[in-house]
Amino acid sequence: MTNADDEYLLIKESDYRSLSEFIQRNRSEATAALAGEINKAKVLADEAFPDNVVSLNATVDLFDPALSKESKIMLVLPWQADLTKRKVSILSPVGCALIGLRAGRRFHWPLLNGKGRILEIIRVAEAQSHKRTSRA
Repeated sequence: MTNADDEYLLIKESDYRSLSEFIQRNRSEATAALAGEINKAKVLADEAFPDNVVSLNATVDLFDPALSKESKIMLVLPWQADLTKRKVSILSPVGCALIGLRAGRRFHWPLLNGKGRILEIIRVAEAQSHKRTSRA
């Protein structure tokens, strides 16, 4: 039995608000593409957001079946991007493709040479500094 949420993109309410405001202030082809992605997503309250779905500041473990290789990236806002630290901008083609996808999904990673790779999301972890913790 599959969950209906598996059929479409999911986005945290706080991410939706932040990204919508960012898109309004920064008009470009990249923000238009991002707007298209988040506007087709189902918005969930942060506390109801599943742990296995890519959101801002999430660390994503990826598997490339063609190379039998794993890699790890973090999805961040444009000014936080740093490829040397594997921090990928939400405005990059891959960042835009990743937002809202669940672990287990495959997606197309565009390469600079015009080609691409199909990668699988094997794990999603929210950044420690953004996780809610409960006190006993």
